[in-house]
Amino acid sequence: MDTFFSAVLGDLLSRSISFMIDRYKQQQQSVEEESRLQQLQRVLLRIEAIVEEADGRLITNRAMLQQLGMLREMMYRGYYFLDGFRYRIAQPHAQDEVGDLSPFSPLKRFCISTRDRKTTISEILEKKELQEMLGRLKTVVSDMQEFVVLVSGYPRMKRQPYCSYLLLENCMFGRQIEKERIINFLLAPHPLGNEEDIDVLPIIGPGRVGKSTLVEHVCRDERVREYFSTTVFYGPDSIGDGDLAPLTDTGAIKHRNPASSKQSLAIIELVDEMDDETWRRILQSLRSGDHVAPVSKIIITSRSNKIATFGTTKALHLGFLPKEDFWYFFKTVAFGSTNPEEEPKLASICMEIAAVLNGSFMGLNIVASILNSNLSAQFWYSLLKRLKFFTYRHIHLLGEHPRDLYNANSGRTYIWMHENYCGDSDLVTYNYYQVNSARLNGLQTVLTSRDILTGTVKPQAAKYEVLEWQSSIPPYISYITQYEILAQQKLMLPPKRKRSGALSEELV
Repeated sequence: MDTFFSAVLGDLLSRSISFMIDRYKQQQQSVEEESRLQQLQRVLLRIEAIVEEADGRLITNRAMLQQLGMLREMMYRGYYFLDGFRYRIAQPHAQDEVGDLSPFSPLKRFCISTRDRKTTISEILEKKELQEMLGRLKTVVSDMQEFVVLVSGYPRMKRQPYCSYLLLENCMFGRQIEKERIINFLLAPHPLGNEEDIDVLPIIGPGRVGKSTLVEHVCRDERVREYFSTTVFYGPDSIGDGDLAPLTDTGAIKHRNPASSKQSLAIIELVDEMDDETWRRILQSLRSGDHVAPVSKIIITSRSNKIATFGTTKALHLGFLPKEDFWYFFKTVAFGSTNPEEEPKLASICMEIAAVLNGSFMGLNIVASILNSNLSAQFWYSLLKRLKFFTYRHIHLLGEHPRDLYNANSGRTYIWMHENYCGDSDLVTYNYYQVNSARLNGLQTVLTSRDILTGTVKPQAAKYEVLEWQSSIPPYISYITQYEILAQQKLMLPPKRKRSGALSEELV
């Protein structure tokens, strides 16, 4: 018997010692991990300071601009990694408060159970990834010493009130390199002996990606305004069979500079594509100089890749923001003056919402403003569930993410079913269009996208218009959607998707 008790006590003592050793190792690992996270944050703050200083300088060297773009991208990636690593710790606490999070989560790769802290392969990989990210960013900073010295030699840019970095939503985000490329194209002199030729830069990208905003900011740049005597805008309605409407009828002159004797800049905005004959007639019309001073440069924008053939230089392609850039912008606008590090539960839910939006710039501005109005975890998670359900129905009924179908100007582009809002009906929109905000007062819009998403106001008619979003930066566009309440459509689930039923129940 004594031998038995001795064996039991020995085993208990061995287990206790092993537990204490494991606990000590875990504490040491946690301290080491937190130390590396703090180092990563300090390095990112240094990079952010360099980027902001460079953004305030009038950099004209193309290689310098490319280095700045690379530095900015590394900063966004670093913050995305840092936030994901930190918020996977806060995620279980957020789940305890508001329930389980969605299968869209970019944090799934970071999730580790707090109940079982045994070292796993995923933990080892994450720590290795953290060390590698820290090493890469330290290398970037050490290589930027010459860049910092060169940046300090460039003059500072004049900042307009809407370009304050204190309010990121009042800035054109993520298009600095593209803007400088366009300006360099516009200011480049004509080759000798080719005065009658017109240089053409095509800008191509999907709808609502920011083509008009980018061009507007280029045209407002002081260097462009001083260079061209006149800047003229031609929208889709100004171009019929290739003959441009008289300026006195369209009011398309965006800027005049009487002090400049340079030639004019023409901006042509298309929705889709244009045939070669129409383009030939447009060029002939602009060369004649009947409307303004002879046009020397043209910027043409469209969603169609076919306009690339009209360019005299390589077309500029715009795409949606990468997930790292998108997250940085979304987090900044959603939290406003609140520090996300002080609200880890909200930040965890916010990262979920950013993943569901899938890079939609329109959705970013709409949803971020709603989140910023109520910093409550319950409210944020409630909105997350509605967005998930909306996205889920949209994909399975129409086959595409809402971001992609927003690009269509007509036809069914949006489906929304809100509990206790439309009853057993679907909310379907048609003819998603835009108007200048100055004309918005004449529209009978009483509902906003905030009302739709939060369910605070119910429609009084079967058909009505909703103000989706008003841009706070040039060209100050308001986006309007026509809604119609229809009977609920049957949700056809794809075959062999075991999680579809459970997902549907969760999203409801």
